[in-house]
Amino acid sequence: MKKYQTRFQMMGTFIDLVIHHPDGEQLIKEAYLQLYQYNQRFTVNQNDSELMRVNRNAGIAPVVVQPDLFHLIKIAKTISVDPKNPFNIAIGPLVKTWSIGFKNAKVPQKDELSAKLCLTDPNNIILNEEDHSIYLTQPNMEIDLGAIAKGYFADEVKKKLVNAGVEHGFINLGGNVLTIGYSPNNTNQSWNVGIQNPFAQRGEVVRVVPLKGHSMVTSGINERFFEDNGQRYHHLLDAQTGMPISTDIASVTIISNRSVDGEIWSTAGFLERANDAILYLNQQVNIEAVVISKNGHIHITQGLADDGKCIFHSE
Repeated sequence: MKKYQTRFQMMGTFIDLVIHHPDGEQLIKEAYLQLYQYNQRFTVNQNDSELMRVNRNAGIAPVVVQPDLFHLIKIAKTISVDPKNPFNIAIGPLVKTWSIGFKNAKVPQKDELSAKLCLTDPNNIILNEEDHSIYLTQPNMEIDLGAIAKGYFADEVKKKLVNAGVEHGFINLGGNVLTIGYSPNNTNQSWNVGIQNPFAQRGEVVRVVPLKGHSMVTSGINERFFEDNGQRYHHLLDAQTGMPISTDIASVTIISNRSVDGEIWSTAGFLERANDAILYLNQQVNIEAVVISKNGHIHITQGLADDGKCIFHSE
């Protein structure tokens, strides 16, 4: 079967699509349009986006949104209100104050951070199931979906491709990988995806993970950061302190069925210690993880096996 593939830039990253299907060219065009529309609606980097309408009305009034955005925010709030993990979609004011990943990144003053901390309580996101409205109760609150949106987009693209009859495909949204079936071109009949070495140049991997229909998402402290006065500040922020998360973890990779779960748990798994992260992630259903500590040690959850080169599902 003919293979169609493309690479394009969107959402500040490179996106790769590979589809084995007779109508692959058309399906790729439709996937591009689907991603473009999601990006326009769910972004905080565009003042007229659907999400920013919610944020602009913080402390003023509820805003009715489309069911898909409501559903995604509902999923994200459920994880955010759990104090055991650092995942928090109400972290928007902190993200904008630090601006890590942008040219104006800076270390905020303590009083500036203190003023933002009272705006990051996810319990102040009020969801109304009846009319799909969202209300942020405090003025200047902001939802930021940066830690979950790409996973959701990938899942929705896969859903549409599978419904169109695609049995073999590969979706990569800037490191958020989601596969459809297996790769017909590889002898092991898997999509072989590398885990980035968090201490090396982009493209150098520490392990390869053969995927068949699964998702793989990695978050790391060396992905987005800036340096100031010899100190490095990474982009994973702690809503309790306002500072980057204090941890002995360098990266968390999640292998799951849905990419949205990979997005959530690759952030939620960033606990203070790698061992605690593994214990916590072992408790989550259908979630497997590879946690690399700052000393280079590789930790895996109980559903995985590591032979030193590849990491496999042991089931």
